[in-house]
Amino acid sequence: MRSTRCDVDEGLIAQLAHALEANRPVVLASVLETHGSTPRQRGARMLIEVDCIHASVGGGAMEAQVVAAARSMLALSTDVEELQIALDGRIGSAGVCGGGMRLALRRWHGATMAKRARALADALAQGKSAHLSADELGADTPDARALVPRSRLLIVGAGHCGQALAQLAQWLDFEVLVADSRAECFAPGRFGQAQCLDGSADSLHDACATPRALFIVLLSRDYPTDVAALDALAGTPCAFIGMMGSQRRVQQVRQALPQHAAWLESLIAPIGLEIGHQTPHEIAVSILAQLIARRRALASR
Repeated sequence: MRSTRCDVDEGLIAQLAHALEANRPVVLASVLETHGSTPRQRGARMLIEVDCIHASVGGGAMEAQVVAAARSMLALSTDVEELQIALDGRIGSAGVCGGGMRLALRRWHGATMAKRARALADALAQGKSAHLSADELGADTPDARALVPRSRLLIVGAGHCGQALAQLAQWLDFEVLVADSRAECFAPGRFGQAQCLDGSADSLHDACATPRALFIVLLSRDYPTDVAALDALAGTPCAFIGMMGSQRRVQQVRQALPQHAAWLESLIAPIGLEIGHQTPHEIAVSILAQLIARRRALASR
């Protein structure tokens, strides 16, 4: 079974840097490889401190083994350990999924590693790729060393559906930007940590200038806004672009932009998996399912 690198590391590495700067040693646990059926795949990571954990490598009894081993390392000042965890249902195994996992545990501590963690966190915060060394990972497994920054989600349209999508996407490790010409949509606190843009062509161009994987979702209030936004965005390299609207509206938008027909071939419209969605948050869930599928497909390449 082929493993894929599909986790987002930006928030986790920021947490690692924060802990080390507070002089708290941390064990970084990383899944190196898997076989058969397992709860997580290669590249999944978690942090274990003396009294708390961050993220997950699978939960349940198998993760309890990881946490126990990591806390033993913290108590004994052990730097590196490797775990083989069976999930085949046999006596002593940690589950009945049917597969197995190999994990590296690396204790991070001290000023030198704090400085390195901060450098990694800063690179990821800028949307840049980064890599752990074999020593920092705790194993010489190149495919598990890559650190993944958040993808950028540009939402064009700050109405009910745009607000719902922005809210949920921030929980799913997207960097969220919301564009709309209606200033009244951006009441304080309505969009959380999302960056709010005025919806002009210049602001859309600026939002697309990023090394991050770019996902674009149009949830505009009307047909002219769709056309103007797509005209401004045309030619932008992106991982995903989708638009909400009826089949008739989608057809009219395409017909209004014949000069961009080739670029619009990748437009997913109407956007969203068909789950009988009606409310703004149900619509957001149907869209996010598509975005997650695309993000994981990109990571498996």
